[in-house]
Amino acid sequence: MPDNNEELRQAGKLLYPYFREYVSVEAIYHRGEDLIFKATPRMPLEDFKDKLAKQAYEAGFYLAFFQDGDSLLIVAKDIRPKTKKIPWLNILLFVLTLASMIIAYGYIKYDSEIFRDFSLMSEGIKFALALMPILLFHEFGHYLAARRNKANVSLPYFIPAPTLIGTLGAVIKSRSPFKTRRELFDVGAAGPLAGFVPAVIILAVGFTNAEAIAIGDQPLGTGHLLMGQSLIYYLLKMLFVSPVPEGYTLIMSPTIFAGWVGLFVTMINLMPVGQLDGGHIIYAMFGKKLQLYLAWVVVAGLVAMGFLWPGWFIWAFLAVVIIKLKHPPTLNDAIKLDRSRVILGWISIALFILTFIPIPLKFVIVQ
Repeated sequence: MPDNNEELRQAGKLLYPYFREYVSVEAIYHRGEDLIFKATPRMPLEDFKDKLAKQAYEAGFYLAFFQDGDSLLIVAKDIRPKTKKIPWLNILLFVLTLASMIIAYGYIKYDSEIFRDFSLMSEGIKFALALMPILLFHEFGHYLAARRNKANVSLPYFIPAPTLIGTLGAVIKSRSPFKTRRELFDVGAAGPLAGFVPAVIILAVGFTNAEAIAIGDQPLGTGHLLMGQSLIYYLLKMLFVSPVPEGYTLIMSPTIFAGWVGLFVTMINLMPVGQLDGGHIIYAMFGKKLQLYLAWVVVAGLVAMGFLWPGWFIWAFLAVVIIKLKHPPTLNDAIKLDRSRVILGWISIALFILTFIPIPLKFVIVQ
């Protein structure tokens, strides 16, 4: 190991006493932040693998074992808590995402006028302040579940982007693999379950203040972006909105739109594809074969629905090329879910059905 990497040197010294009982260490290398021990086993790997992995985990390291001819390569990933620093990048991306969301909504409603009259940004501010709590609950649901399971994860990185809502959501960087299917389930299900609650509340608040406008009062040629209705959206509208008279239409307020987006994000994340939350949940509940089968079924469905709404073609492409359909295994797939997790899993599947929208968006022109 290089002399100038004192942190890795100390980590090697910390782990070495655990290793020498089971293996004869020939060399220690480093790859990025990982340590690689090249060793000769003193006994069959199956006799000490689990015990050594447990001892290393308690010391703050994940171990992965690979056979290299007659030698054994043991990769050690450091998961010990690091010195706390102010997460400036996370904060900057959060602020930029808020600004991007404000501008995106204002631009949809007022076009380029928002850059000449900044008072028009007020609608975008209402939208951003309504949507951001939903995204925060979702991401911190993942984060807190990961921390509770002692997984080494980053704070959420929000992604500002020139999309319809001004963001591509957020990502959390995992610095350690999932240990068991139970941990995988906890982290995967926590996000959509946590985000669903504020989405329903914000949508309900929007519906209680909803206003309707006569379709005939709008100039000919006026374009409107109609939002598709999921089952939960329809039920909440029936519960909180008075019947809209014939010839009138409900105004899509910033709060209603934010609640709609929150439900749509929940639905997208619950698709049983690769590293999406739904992929985590289905893999943890039913294993790799059924997860991969359902992922292919979903992609086929997205392609078919793409003829109704072209956006599904994009999601099918992302699922296959970017997100990937196959979910990677955990370190120990043998541990199955307990009853309470299975119940939460079925609730998550029900949420996917309740939030599903066949045609999310439709542009119409008043004639």
